[in-house]
Amino acid sequence: MDIKESFILFRAGGRNFAVSVTNVLEVTENKDISPLPGAPDYVVGIKKFREEVIPIVNTVERLDIKTEQTEDIPGKYVAVFEINTVSGHKKFGILVDKVLSVSEMNVSTIKVADEIDRAMAPAPYIRGVINSPQGFIYVLSPEYIFSKKDLQKIDDVLPEGK
Repeated sequence: MDIKESFILFRAGGRNFAVSVTNVLEVTENKDISPLPGAPDYVVGIKKFREEVIPIVNTVERLDIKTEQTEDIPGKYVAVFEINTVSGHKKFGILVDKVLSVSEMNVSTIKVADEIDRAMAPAPYIRGVINSPQGFIYVLSPEYIFSKKDLQKIDDVLPEGK
């Protein structure tokens, strides 16, 4: 029996990604982002989201993606995620170029990354890869995008009232 899961599919840096909809709170246009001095290089700034201030991450930089030429507008949208950490729930946004769809997929189609793309295999935030007719879709595990140290660096520079 195949287990199905719903994913939001998006593109960043010319690559296709998927994230479980259980982690995604909202996708919005990229606007009203303010700089965040002292933040790690991959944090482009902060944005107000439902009365909270959240960090916005440059997906291409954070995931160390070699970008490919596309017709997409880089960082046109912000996908807001919530992850569970040792210190509680954290919200953050990532820049995405294009939202492709929300799709239900068989979990059995997700293959371990090193079976398909050894370049992305060691990355802990890659849950696996789906080999689709449109190319590889990298399935992200958002809770592993940041190490404990990364989260602390971001928390240290967030304004009060975070």
